[in-house]
Amino acid sequence: MKEVEKFKAAAEQLITAIDLFFNNKSEISVHTLARAAHEIFDKLCEYKNLPRGVVYEGMKGISDEKKKLVLSKINEAKNFFKHADKDPEAKITWNPELSTYYIWDATSLYRRLNNEKIPYEILIFSVWFRVKNNHLWDTPSELDALIPDAKTELANIEKSAFYDFFLDKFKNGNFIIPTSL
Repeated sequence: MKEVEKFKAAAEQLITAIDLFFNNKSEISVHTLARAAHEIFDKLCEYKNLPRGVVYEGMKGISDEKKKLVLSKINEAKNFFKHADKDPEAKITWNPELSTYYIWDATSLYRRLNNEKIPYEILIFSVWFRVKNNHLWDTPSELDALIPDAKTELANIEKSAFYDFFLDKFKNGNFIIPTSL
């Protein structure tokens, strides 16, 4: 028998999802693990009265009926990958890119809950997501100040090479990134 707390379970799921994501393995597993971690972190934030995930925060002011419709659509793949109680012969068409946004939001939730020692994998994903999606931010980050000229180059590196490069640097103690990214 092993004892594990929810935060630790979600952290392990998230780190595994990130590793699979960067190594281009099992998009379904990435999605399932990312969504499971995201759900736990989101509920822990709710319990601690911290800001919740993008999905929940973005639906404030939407009627319950419309929330059900939105949640039904965004949970379609997650539920399909977890359950076979309805129509076991069914197929689904889904967008694996959604997993990227759930991983990103889960990393943000993780840092709300625990910003002390952030695992390398979470930091690397945060940097990669910021570099790849810099257009989403209106204000510069510490990353912009650290590597103003390298962002374009980093954005063009294949994601598994990006991950391997930074993971090696972190593990060898040759690179430190601010935890606020």
